[in-house]
Amino acid sequence: LGATIGVITTLLGERWRARTTVLQERRQADARLRDERKSALLRFLAAIREVELLAEKRHDGGELNEAELRDRTSNLWLCKFEIDILCTQPVREAVADFTHVITGAAREPSPVPTHRYFADARIAFLVAAHGELDITPSLTM
Repeated sequence: LGATIGVITTLLGERWRARTTVLQERRQADARLRDERKSALLRFLAAIREVELLAEKRHDGGELNEAELRDRTSNLWLCKFEIDILCTQPVREAVADFTHVITGAAREPSPVPTHRYFADARIAFLVAAHGELDITPSLTM
């Protein structure tokens, strides 16, 4: 009887340890994916800012270097594709909308100041990104 209890206790202990290990590994994988998504979103924001500066220059009537515009919009689209691979549908949609709005404004002057022209797309992106990263948005958004 003692040996049976010992075997059962050992088996239950091993099962508990294996389950704990699986849960820890799952949490670590989730944390790595969140970090990877966060990095991709930050790279996207940096690329957005580069194209936004060109859109502002275009809106103000400035001359743009077309090669620079191509390079920056290409980089933005690469960042968008990275998000397409890593992120969920709501973020992918917000990123696609934001990308289309900002690249269009960089190619043709926006009808209103750029910060107003991008506002809805930017807010939709930030809301989706906060949801993706499980961040409570600030009240100032």
